[in-house]
Amino acid sequence: MADNLTGRAVSADTLFPAASLGKLAFAYAALQLVDEGKLDLDRPLKDYLTDDAPAGEREARITARHVLSHSSGLPNWRQRPDEPYTSGFEPGTGFRYSGEGFYLLQRCVEKITGVGAEEFMQHRMANLGMRSWTYLWRADASSRLAHGYTFFWTNPNDSDYRWWTYPAQLFEMIERSGQPLAAWHHEQVLEASRELGRTALAPEALLPNVASGLLTTVSDYAAFLARLMAPRDDAFDLRPTTLTEMLRPQSRVNSVQAWGLGVGLEWVPAGSNETYLWQWGDNRGIWKNFALLHPSSRSAILVFSNGTFGMRVVERIVRAASGQDHPAFLWVG
Repeated sequence: MADNLTGRAVSADTLFPAASLGKLAFAYAALQLVDEGKLDLDRPLKDYLTDDAPAGEREARITARHVLSHSSGLPNWRQRPDEPYTSGFEPGTGFRYSGEGFYLLQRCVEKITGVGAEEFMQHRMANLGMRSWTYLWRADASSRLAHGYTFFWTNPNDSDYRWWTYPAQLFEMIERSGQPLAAWHHEQVLEASRELGRTALAPEALLPNVASGLLTTVSDYAAFLARLMAPRDDAFDLRPTTLTEMLRPQSRVNSVQAWGLGVGLEWVPAGSNETYLWQWGDNRGIWKNFALLHPSSRSAILVFSNGTFGMRVVERIVRAASGQDHPAFLWVG
């Protein structure tokens, strides 16, 4: 069910909070900029920013490659927008999952392209034939949203609706401003959020947010995964060398897992050369989503859920579909 109060069932048109699955899509779009010669994977990100750039000795060496492979050393999220960037190790020498790094790269992409992140991603995904795609909000979102349900709330829908107040208010402010969506960069969004009374927003809560804010449908995201598994030899594919770089191990997690550029890798069974790609999403411990891709068979499976214990169901579905247990679930379960 998308909404238990109204009896609205999930359909192909239902919008799900895809959470961190937005990272994989943004990584693809950022690598398109690499192919276009606009983004250098190994240039320090501070070179692209005019303010609020990583300033420490280690932090100043963080690159797009480090961010996409979760080897920047940055924490998952800072607690305040004005908190300094702090890397826990020399970039490129370890693994530390970081949404903050993706948001930092988002700001760099805005500087490179001159347009806000929402406009950038809508344009890139529309080129791939996907229309129900936003890292902010949509005018029809309320009527299409898969509401979240949890064992821990007395009235889940009340709390769920309050969760969407900020994105809806921000979207309405942008619509009323008369400024094109492309003009809404990080700085403008931060100021607008303050006007809405959101004076202490942590970076994780800012929108649009490529690390955690994606709303999309199962059908649109599945089409994106199909593009990854079966390039169409058109202008919107990544170059073969770039795609190879995306899908090769860049940052080792453990003996059976690593990270490429924006996507997790695992070898199943352990010790084999059989590679699977994966990414999960988890917003507020309620919307739990998982994508598993199998390059050798050019197939993938995608599951969205909207309940606290959804990942238990997701794991059973993925095991049944792939015929394998996957170490990724020891991490995300």
